[in-house]
Amino acid sequence: MKNQPISTTDACVMIDARYLNGKSSGIGRYTEHLIRHLLELDDGLRLRLVTHWRRPRPIEHERVTHQTFLGAPNSLSTRFFLSRRIDFDGVDLFHSPFNVLPANLPVPAIFTLHDIMWIIDPSLCTSKLWKKAVTGSFYRTFIPHSVRQAAAILTVSQNSQRSIAKEFPDAEKRIDVTYNGVESFFRPMPPEEAWPKLAQWLVPKSRFVLAVGQGTPYKNHVGAVRAFLKAFGDDPHVYFVMVRRLHGRANAELRALLDDPRLNSRVIALDYISAEQLRALYSMATVFLFPSLYEGFGLPAVEAMACGTATVTSDRGAPAEVCADGAVGVDPTDISEIADALRRLFDDDSYRARVEKRGVNRADDFGWRDCAQRALSVYRRVLS
Repeated sequence: MKNQPISTTDACVMIDARYLNGKSSGIGRYTEHLIRHLLELDDGLRLRLVTHWRRPRPIEHERVTHQTFLGAPNSLSTRFFLSRRIDFDGVDLFHSPFNVLPANLPVPAIFTLHDIMWIIDPSLCTSKLWKKAVTGSFYRTFIPHSVRQAAAILTVSQNSQRSIAKEFPDAEKRIDVTYNGVESFFRPMPPEEAWPKLAQWLVPKSRFVLAVGQGTPYKNHVGAVRAFLKAFGDDPHVYFVMVRRLHGRANAELRALLDDPRLNSRVIALDYISAEQLRALYSMATVFLFPSLYEGFGLPAVEAMACGTATVTSDRGAPAEVCADGAVGVDPTDISEIADALRRLFDDDSYRARVEKRGVNRADDFGWRDCAQRALSVYRRVLS
């Protein structure tokens, strides 16, 4: 796509930026990159941000103003009270970068519907019965309302677009794909720079499989650990590094697997790490494993590929679409197939090098500037 400015004729767009609350999240990163690149792409565009009380002014810019709203982003307060409490004077368009819209907005609205997992299969999102009932009911009620209300719907992959259109056929012509991007920060880190950042967990030149993602069922960490055990259960020199929270939220099956005596101390579970440490892990991992059962996009896999790491991911859905030939595709429900892919990448250096090269090339196809430019095109269409 050519990076030509698209004028919005001095319009003011309100963006709900409450995910910029000081905590790292995929939607937060999406929101921040969208805002920063929108400002770069169109020097006539003005933004008014709805912000979280922890960070009332997350982005300082001469064309950005802020208003704080105390309610949580995906909540009843957003749906029913935001439009009453926020000043819309001078606003031309509202954009929610997450999965619901406030009701009774006085201006045209669009929203980014990253996926519809809560509608398709709530068990992908949680194993807790109360959460399936309460949170699931919220999304099953208000995603459809938001779809009907939106002048346009953004989503992050063709796969998500098809899923949304299948669920909401009347919305098909209002759905636009704006792929996520990968930050230029995620590039291969030299070993002499990376290993010191990992010294508290790994000795230099350690061989390890890396998995990154929140502790929800669709990330398939149980399958990842089972595949690791099948591939390397008898190899004490290969480690498994998981960047996810285990305490409290890990299910019993996963904990039982991690207690397997064959693993000993070979599983390294990390709760919080810095961006520099994450880039170092991506760069030094022998293989990045991302066998998700469902994704809207699958950003960690693209980040790992951008860092030059051979990646194994699902052969279906958004991961297959996004990673294409830049990763090794496997059936995420077939433990033997995942294990065989891991073993081959560890054992065949020339094959792994080819996969690494393809991954870097594929990751180059995704940029946040393109994401913002596609969103800007939708803004212009709706405003006109």
